[in-house]
Parts: sequence; structure tokens; C-alpha cells
Amino acid sequence: MTMAGPFKIGVEDDTGADLGFVLSCLALGMITMEELHQWIHHVISKTPGGDVPPHLVALLALQKPASVFRPNEAVMRRIPHDPFITDDRFDAMLGLQFFLRRDKTQAVDMTQAEAEDALRRNPEVADRFFALFPFLTEKVA
Repeated sequence: MTMAGPFKIGVEDDTGADLGFVLSCLALGMITMEELHQWIHHVISKTPGGDVPPHLVALLALQKPASVFRPNEAVMRRIPHDPFITDDRFDAMLGLQFFLRRDKTQAVDMTQAEAEDALRRNPEVADRFFALFPFLTEKVA
């Protein structure tokens, strides 16, 4: 299964774009493990009959980001890559991380002006993020 409701959550790049983007957000510190779990529950709630693939449910049992990215046949045989993430959009993801996690250590040394500039050049990154994480909109409000 590669779709759950409107979400692309397979493990191949062409079928797992949404999952790849979400896991990239986790790797960059844009979201926490708790927020990853919230997203999975969000996907389940938007999926008719809650019919989601086992690898998505298996992610709920993991408690640390490092566990998500460690190869584990019981969870996922590979991490999907999201083709949406280009170099410029990656910079915008770092910019969004700057605003989402002001209270945490930043993924990279970035000024507020650099973060704003990266997001201004790639507004589709914030659009994609908040489309996938509607429950996080108040974090940057």
C-alpha cells in the first residue's frame, strides 16, 4: 500500500513523497518524535477505515529519532526520499526550522534574515509543511 487517504506514505521515492518529507523534517529537527506520532495519528484519522501500511504503525512504537533512521526490516526496509526537496527548498526547510524551534538548538547556524530570505524564495516549503502538519500552525503564529 502506498496511499493512505490523500497521503503518499509508501517506502519507494515515487510512492512515499509525503513520508519522505515528514522524515526529513524529523531529521532536521523541524518536528519532534511526539509530532511525528501526531502526524501518523492524523494520517490514520484521514484514511478511510484506518487502513494504513504496517510500517507507518510500526513508527509509533519508536521513541527516538535515531531509531527511525536506523535500518530496520521490521519497520521500513528503506527511507523514502521526497523529490520535492531540492537544494533551495532544503535551505527553506532549515529556515522554517529556525522559526519552529527558536527554543531548541538549531540544525545549522542561520540568522533570522537568512531564514526569512530562504522562505521568501521558496514559499512552497511552508505551504507543504502546514498542509501535512495542520496541527502545528499555532507554533509559528
